[in-house]
Amino acid sequence: MFSMLCSLWDDFSMWVTDQWSQTTYLLVACAFGILGLMALLSFFKNSFNKGQKPKWGTLILSIVLFALLAVVSAARFA
Repeated sequence: MFSMLCSLWDDFSMWVTDQWSQTTYLLVACAFGILGLMALLSFFKNSFNKGQKPKWGTLILSIVLFALLAVVSAARFA
């Protein structure tokens, strides 16, 4: 099972490194980063308003987007 996961990671890393151009990688990375920042700022905006409870879904969404950004970056450069 571990070798299957390593093979899957190697295939994904090879796909991101060889098949994606630099422009495609930058567009995907910027999209994940901008959407993650927008979700994080939306969470903090709602958490500092008096009388409103923060929506935890936006925080979870921003964490997921930053994790996807980290995975794509690790696949490209590691």
